[in-house]
Amino acid sequence: MPSFSKQVAKYQYEVRAINGENAAFLYLFDADNKLLCMAAFVERTGALPGPREHINGAVILSFYRSDLEATIDMLRNEKPVIFNWSAENRVAQITTGPEPVGEEEGRNIASLFAELKKTAKKRPAKKAAKKPAPKKKSRK
Repeated sequence: MPSFSKQVAKYQYEVRAINGENAAFLYLFDADNKLLCMAAFVERTGALPGPREHINGAVILSFYRSDLEATIDMLRNEKPVIFNWSAENRVAQITTGPEPVGEEEGRNIASLFAELKKTAKKRPAKKAAKKPAPKKKSRK
């Protein structure tokens, strides 16, 4: 299979129990719904197998389970996400495209504070509750 670089258009996430081990899988697809990569996230120690090609043309990757959260976050929150495969070097990469520093992050935080400020202005000021006057003791 030749080397390629494709934008990830869709992904599928799956959790399985296999031979007494729980594993999570991510399937990455291009815009034509072609499977680019199957990434397995496993709970084990020691070296993992390197990237390899499946007979259907997809690349199979192995990761530690601790890498799953960051990978899912990238797929959910970044755009574009690109899958690169170098058949000659047997190197695979899931990466984002170039993004200006603070492009979304700063805007979202500023927007959040702006919304909080607007909400605070719309709320009527709380009036202090009046405490009942102390009862006077009668003298007999």
